[in-house]
Amino acid sequence: MEFRTYPFGEVGQYFSADIMAVYKGRWLFCMHRERETWEHPSGYIEVGETPLEAAKRELHEETGAIDFEIEPLCDYYIDGDLNGTHFRGGGQVYLAVVHKLGALPRGSEMRKVGLFDHLPEKLTYPILREYFPIAQEKWRSHTTG
Repeated sequence: MEFRTYPFGEVGQYFSADIMAVYKGRWLFCMHRERETWEHPSGYIEVGETPLEAAKRELHEETGAIDFEIEPLCDYYIDGDLNGTHFRGGGQVYLAVVHKLGALPRGSEMRKVGLFDHLPEKLTYPILREYFPIAQEKWRSHTTG
């Protein structure tokens, strides 16, 4: 599998928006109804949608976030299989600071959300270990600056 991170806006032709979210000083992850692993909010960019619009939509749909700030983090390129699906192309990653969570929206793919001090052990998409340090560093700069 090929996977690399890049500075934000460098890859182009994005198919996915991914969000590393923080709520009350802890990392916010979600668990899909059909899996027993944790994942970060993410999803495909729909036709006519920008990566930022997709990130905001996915953050709400998958965590119930209703008040948040979101900013660019990095890009990535992937060419390989994850959980039986082949992914090839670019994604944009954002950092979100969530101020208020609501209930998961009706019809959400997710069954629950969880708060963590570190990455959960059981991850749906272990590749996020590649850009989690970038998110940690950006979050640290928020809390100290």
